[in-house]
Amino acid sequence: MVSETYISDSWVESTFARLTLAEKSYLISGDSMWNTYAIPRLGVPAIKFTDGPIAARGSKWIEGVTAAICPSTISMAATWDCESLSKIGRVLAEEARSKRADLLLGPTVCINRSPLGGRNFESFGEDPYLNGTLAASYIDSIQERGVGTCLKHYVCNDQETDRFVVDCVVSERALREIHLRPFEIAIRQCKEQPWSVMAAYNKLNGVYCSRNKYLLENVLRKSWGFNGVTMSDWHGTNSIVPSVEAGLDLEMPGPTKRRGQFLIDAFELGHIKEKTIDECARRVLELIYKTGKVGRDFAEEKEIAIVSPIHSQILREVASDGIVLLKNSKQHLPLPSQVKKVAVIGPNAAVSVANGGGSSAANPHYRTDPFNSIRQALPNSEVRTTPGCRIDKFVTLIKSECMTNPVTGGAGIHIDYYRDLNQSGDTIFEEDRTSSMLSMYDTLPRHMARKESPQYSYRARTIVRPMTSGKHKFSISSCGNSTLYIDGKEVTNIVFSWRQPRSELFMAYGSPEKVVEVDGMEAGRAYEVMVEGISKERAPNEVSWFGDMVKDELMDGIRLGFQEEERVDLLQEAKDLASDSDVVILVVGKNSEWESETYDMKSMDLPGKQNTLVEEILDINPNTVVVIQTGSPVSMPWIDQTPTVVQAWYQGLEQGNALCDVLFGRTNPSGKLPMTIPKKLKDTPCYHNFPGENKTVVYGEGIFVGYRHYDAVEVNPLFEFGYGLSYTTFGYSDLRLSSPVFTESIEVTVNISNTGSVPGKEVVQFYVAQTSAHRIPRPVRELKGFNKVFLEPGETKLVSAIFTRDSVGFWDTSCGAWVVDAGSQFELLVGASSRDIRLVESFKVVDRLVWV
Repeated sequence: MVSETYISDSWVESTFARLTLAEKSYLISGDSMWNTYAIPRLGVPAIKFTDGPIAARGSKWIEGVTAAICPSTISMAATWDCESLSKIGRVLAEEARSKRADLLLGPTVCINRSPLGGRNFESFGEDPYLNGTLAASYIDSIQERGVGTCLKHYVCNDQETDRFVVDCVVSERALREIHLRPFEIAIRQCKEQPWSVMAAYNKLNGVYCSRNKYLLENVLRKSWGFNGVTMSDWHGTNSIVPSVEAGLDLEMPGPTKRRGQFLIDAFELGHIKEKTIDECARRVLELIYKTGKVGRDFAEEKEIAIVSPIHSQILREVASDGIVLLKNSKQHLPLPSQVKKVAVIGPNAAVSVANGGGSSAANPHYRTDPFNSIRQALPNSEVRTTPGCRIDKFVTLIKSECMTNPVTGGAGIHIDYYRDLNQSGDTIFEEDRTSSMLSMYDTLPRHMARKESPQYSYRARTIVRPMTSGKHKFSISSCGNSTLYIDGKEVTNIVFSWRQPRSELFMAYGSPEKVVEVDGMEAGRAYEVMVEGISKERAPNEVSWFGDMVKDELMDGIRLGFQEEERVDLLQEAKDLASDSDVVILVVGKNSEWESETYDMKSMDLPGKQNTLVEEILDINPNTVVVIQTGSPVSMPWIDQTPTVVQAWYQGLEQGNALCDVLFGRTNPSGKLPMTIPKKLKDTPCYHNFPGENKTVVYGEGIFVGYRHYDAVEVNPLFEFGYGLSYTTFGYSDLRLSSPVFTESIEVTVNISNTGSVPGKEVVQFYVAQTSAHRIPRPVRELKGFNKVFLEPGETKLVSAIFTRDSVGFWDTSCGAWVVDAGSQFELLVGASSRDIRLVESFKVVDRLVWV
């Protein structure tokens, strides 16, 4: 029998031998937003990528085919459960197949340095071991089903401020022990290495990650033995020749901006050797073969939506397992099912906050929310809701029930596109959209999306019928010039410039939002709303064969907002409802406007008047459960006032049902914090150097990220890393080590007992601490193992973990290697959190250990 490896090598080598230089130069660059180039004459198919870490979105960022949105990655991390990550991998792989995608762009394993990181929700938290271990389970589960993964963003893409250009200045030790570590763990622990690794946008110590030979060649390939494809983040290839020479295999997306003809010209001018291009092209061919598409029809298959009850059940279980019970001092939870009057209050109470913004966005198969899930769970109770306050960052999008497409008659907007810049002549393209967020990022035909294509103009039209009479708000933001008309009358316009301040809209490429008030609007009356605009002028970009080139992402579109006049006192309405209820479920938090790719947060405070809402509702009804939906820590000035707090994250499709399961005791909460929740921002390790200045950020905290910092400086957080309560209790006993002397490894075992009255899961956490004198600073303790175990009341199970030299070593910059000094003494600590340590045993290392 001929081995699969031989067949792969044979096809790759025979195909590679017939490639022309031009074909190689295009093969290592994208052809479209989500596809690579196909070479039909050689039977080389295009491969298709899809975002993202929590959903296989398909080929459209907005309004694409519906998808299963999984719990946010930070919520997955809060499960501390590799089995849960394997289940998520099954869902994502099957969803990717339904979108005809070959490779999923995830997982993200960058470290959460600050509570203000805009993309914190998209990573596994603050600890490299937890990040890497969970990522490995995620990767294995997806890839064993024939879909590839992309480990990202390599490396230090842990802030959004100036993310395309910021220089992250990091010491070698901090880089090795903290920021590179989750990538290394994931690559080494996977049964099969991730098929690809994505280079980050930012610079590392002065060199862009996309052209950083130290990262891409020395560390990734030579040190770790990575044999897959390295690719740029989207529009993140900053150079022509240097990126190829550094080993960046694939530029994405397409049409190409740095390769293709540029590489052909560079070769002819003697700037690059063909064998350098060959190395990248061969690895891309290997990836293409892995997808299983060789020999199949080149026609792209239609994306479909498959709503699977099995997937829904998996997402519900994993979401509920990630919910963290932070406080339950009066045992309000679980709630009784016979409660008569329930108030579900808060800006997130009756809306679906499924995910953060940016790459995690997707069009969900369906939505659930706390209010409707609670109402379904309590059919015999009176369940009412009110928001209590607003947290809109921008004027809200036009509600579907208020707008009518003038062409189709359904809900939505019609857009016509023109070749010129004044909306005249024949249309070259038209489309109907259901949302007033009209991103043109990946919806344009290929001939309009090319960098060298001329600018175009467009006209978007809809009919708006207000639900109430009054003074209402319209808003507009655009990429490029635009003008807003109502009933044929111009009401505002935007003159776009590359030099003007940008908003946080359109991935930070949109103009600042302009808001106008229109008085005297009548309920039910039809108003014709039209926007005329032009695509933005391409950024200036001179060719540089060896230098860095400016980022020139193609992002066009308009955002239309419409918000009717608020004529009620929302806070008073909430107080009245709370006073007339037996139980209040107070759902506060953020959403994709506040936590998103492309920008960081400004504070840890809940947006709007939510803190006031919490305090006043607690004064009126002490039987209140505060539910927090965020992807990052928030300040809780009312924490001493409330007896019950639940951290519920962004939970995807099943967020409402999963929350219900925990609140009413169908699921015993077992989530543990994958990040520290500080009392205040000033306590955080990078308070003085996040997000940096003048496009440079110094990682001044070194290795003391997250709980390592709080332990070292003896600052008490609000809730520590690894913390989480249960409806039952657990006992720890009989900690044993296989040997008191460490040579190659040590096995640890401990008995865990359910000492309460209900079934539950416990996350057993293993930490290592060097207790002997050390010549360089070391953390007080570091997570080096964990295990989640289910126990019936009265049941005891043996939990074990294996500790290797990676569990005890540190990076020694004096010799450029991992080291354990001779005679070092250690403690193995087992506990329910980083500070709730239950058992301790000692061991030692006799001989010095050194390895690379």
